[in-house]
Amino acid sequence: MFRLHGIATSISIAVGSSIALFVQPAASQALPTTPRNVVGISIGTDLTVDTSFGTGGYTTVNYNDAEGTWDEAVRVIAADGGGFWLVGFHRTDAHADRVAISKLDPDGVLDPSFGVGGKLLSPTGVSMVKDAIVVNGRFYVAGIHYLDTPGLGIAAVACIQLDGTACPNFGEGGTATIAVNQPGLNSGANRILHRDGALYAIGDTDPGGPTGHSSAIAIAKLDAATGALDASFGDGSSPLPGTKVIDPNRYPNGYDFAYAAAFAGNGKILVGGTAQNSNGPGSDGFVLAFDPATGALDSSFGTGGYAWLSLNLGFSYDQVSVRAIRVQDDGRIIVAGDANHDDEFNMITDVMLASLQPGGTPSAGFGTNGISHVNVALNGATQDLAVRPNGDLVVSMASNGIIPNEYTPATQQSIVQFDASGNGPTSTVSIEYPSALTPNGYPYSMLVDARDRILVAGFAMWDFNFPVPDSDHSVTRLVREGIFANGFEAPTQAGK
Repeated sequence: MFRLHGIATSISIAVGSSIALFVQPAASQALPTTPRNVVGISIGTDLTVDTSFGTGGYTTVNYNDAEGTWDEAVRVIAADGGGFWLVGFHRTDAHADRVAISKLDPDGVLDPSFGVGGKLLSPTGVSMVKDAIVVNGRFYVAGIHYLDTPGLGIAAVACIQLDGTACPNFGEGGTATIAVNQPGLNSGANRILHRDGALYAIGDTDPGGPTGHSSAIAIAKLDAATGALDASFGDGSSPLPGTKVIDPNRYPNGYDFAYAAAFAGNGKILVGGTAQNSNGPGSDGFVLAFDPATGALDSSFGTGGYAWLSLNLGFSYDQVSVRAIRVQDDGRIIVAGDANHDDEFNMITDVMLASLQPGGTPSAGFGTNGISHVNVALNGATQDLAVRPNGDLVVSMASNGIIPNEYTPATQQSIVQFDASGNGPTSTVSIEYPSALTPNGYPYSMLVDARDRILVAGFAMWDFNFPVPDSDHSVTRLVREGIFANGFEAPTQAGK
């Protein structure tokens, strides 16, 4: 049973508006049918699959070979001169991811001038690839480097040239490993940023604790040319110079995780995530700010360097997390994530949106005290956030159904739009790629292009050959005003 949290009015308005667009089409115009792979009822017309993109609206890229069939894209990135990059992994076994990169033209067609037929594989020392950026013709990817000891890994960043070879003189063979953790414990990098010749790898580490394990935020600053750690960064909180461990300590020895990162308008670095609180399995979302030169928390931001995001919705607990951060031109900070809570018997999964002023205080006029939460999906899990030129907020998520549709066992790539104040949804779409079994796909990354079109990238699983899935990189493009997506001309206003 969906809990609407007051969005029924928004739904009726959006549906009413889309009905108005369909009044008395010209006799020569046949209204476009719903694009393939779109399932259920979509609200509004702002998130319509652009059928001129790829093949009928979609592009999939696979790297299947004798070593494996598990492919996932983690980032879609604008390319110089138009088009874009799809970066992710081709997983061959538990310890040997290959970085998988494809180059697509502006309409989703593989660019044969890159790699082999538009794609390449690059072996690195990084597995569990989580993030990627492109800087000056180099790809930097972040993840985990597995150690010889089974079950143990450390944070790692790899550098790859355009031809797929390792960047010379970067780390060891193109990979810089970062042992932020104590011996015998784990760490990993989830996000990577670049500015002024420096890389910032941001993730988690296990600092141990009375129970043997816990989790804290780990940050490393590296030279982008060599991968060497900057020894002037950090304060001794980590066993490795050039790194820093930040423990929010919302709950002593609790589990705290970093999922998002961005540069603030004032040059500080923002990190978003979740911190365990004392309410059983509960947690609070946070955005923290630190100095990129030293790693010191910015005490002028929020409260002691943190802007906390918490709710009191559940019978027993609430779980609030920040999954994506976007910084506006005026310095305002927009975040998206999850706001999960229990109703004593079930977990309810809400989308969480928040707006913060540059100093970390809540933005007036956005939600309640700067935070909005909407139960828009069954088992919704927020993946990314895009902000359109007019301020509309678009969230990608994996879900088992979007309002007003019922539960489905398929894991859908669901995209939901809200207005600039966090109200909505104003538009939705859910995509299921064909599969030999129950469809399964995640929309990990989004990109807004110069024409206000939204690229959504992730993976689609075609089959499962135990114990390995057969999945491909996937990307589609969404456009506003679906009635005209196939090239129909909008009616002109009288006298114009």
